[in-house]
Amino acid sequence: MAIFVLPVANGLLPKPQGGKLHGMFLSEHGGQQLAALGTGRELLICPWNFDNEQLYPVGVLARIVDITEEVAVDEQGEQFSVLMVTLEGREHARWHTLKISGTTMITSDIERLNFRQMNKEYPVVSGAGWRPEGGLTEFRGPSDIPVTIYGTDLETGKKVNLSANLGNLVTQEQAHTIEHAMIRALRTCGLCTARTLTAAMAEEVQELKKTVELSIKYTLPEVLGRTASGICGNPMTNLAQFYLAQEFVEQLQAGKSLDQSLIQARQSTMSQLTEDLGLTMQSGLRVLQGLKKGMSHDDTPLKLGLCKKVIGRFPIDPWG
Repeated sequence: MAIFVLPVANGLLPKPQGGKLHGMFLSEHGGQQLAALGTGRELLICPWNFDNEQLYPVGVLARIVDITEEVAVDEQGEQFSVLMVTLEGREHARWHTLKISGTTMITSDIERLNFRQMNKEYPVVSGAGWRPEGGLTEFRGPSDIPVTIYGTDLETGKKVNLSANLGNLVTQEQAHTIEHAMIRALRTCGLCTARTLTAAMAEEVQELKKTVELSIKYTLPEVLGRTASGICGNPMTNLAQFYLAQEFVEQLQAGKSLDQSLIQARQSTMSQLTEDLGLTMQSGLRVLQGLKKGMSHDDTPLKLGLCKKVIGRFPIDPWG
């Protein structure tokens, strides 16, 4: 049986086992295909992964509950037609081969997945039904490192979270990097597995290193710790924000213009940060020091077996 595959760019998937998700579709971006399918039909919703520019093969099989056509207005006041669609999540599923015709994707060989039954062999954390928004890593000792990922239930709007203690498994710096990478994997793939976690960790540390390099090279403390997963909470980023705000106000009070105050505040902030953290003047080493000493992150790749153990300590979703 042929199943229509719908890519989603925002990473939002309906919660399996009956979760509802409402979305707006333009006719040229999935709307025509959904209208042609009609209510009661099933389709497979899969995230589009912008990190590697590919359609992730695992998503949520859903049923079209309702389709209504409405009129929307753009910023210029022009009216245009949109489709409001309600989808009901059924279960996780994977496609193996795709047939593409124009903008339409179809698969005839889906594999239905029950991650709760597969959890021991194939541990995962699912991002379906909720939107991960941030996280927190605490360090109470080598054997006590709680990591929490929090977000919003897409159907109810309520705040949800999931957490695990990674003590005696990874270091504090590794746990902090895992926190960020899990958020990234859940947003881009809708699923955190051993492979998506390792890929997300690599992307995350590269972006964090880039923010250190750019902040030092161009004297821009405000870019520190800003990646696709959000703003990293760490000593270096927190100090940068504090020093920048404090120095900016002092320069304004001294009678400097807005531009002069900002330039001076940036220069003073970066100088103070470099001194506080004892960063070397060697550019390559300085970036690594900023990542590890300043941001409490570790760029050492984790083996897949260790990643499986990490994921296995978390519940499958915020409701499990």
